[in-house]
Amino acid sequence: MNSLWPIVIGGILPAIFWGITAIFQKQSATSATGSAVYLIAFGAACALAGLIAALIWRPAPWTAAGLGFAATAGACFAFGTGLISFALFAYGVPVSKLAPIWSCNVLVTLAIGALFLGEASELNTVKLAAGTLLILSGALLVSSA
Repeated sequence: MNSLWPIVIGGILPAIFWGITAIFQKQSATSATGSAVYLIAFGAACALAGLIAALIWRPAPWTAAGLGFAATAGACFAFGTGLISFALFAYGVPVSKLAPIWSCNVLVTLAIGALFLGEASELNTVKLAAGTLLILSGALLVSSA
């Protein structure tokens, strides 16, 4: 890769924004906003961002397959986000205890990518095993701090 821009744009900035998102999600839960209201407001903000992006970037044509995959991704994200919001609201769990566990989502993505998208041949299994152990150890260590 010749440029770091893809890493900054597709990795570092999303990590920063998602980290900030978790803080506002916790603030929403402590402001007596339940999971349903949170998801409605969150979804409206996502829809507005999509509208603005469509006006700026002139998106590719809509396809049934693309819409189906996007809707499935949105449903999975909404379900996970709703569960997080519920745990924050109903149980008062500290966001700093949950966030390290969320970081394990990369392992789910990696496993699905390897098994169902045929990306397993591109993986170094030694590095994969070491990284998995480090991620799990880090999540357990930080969430128990």
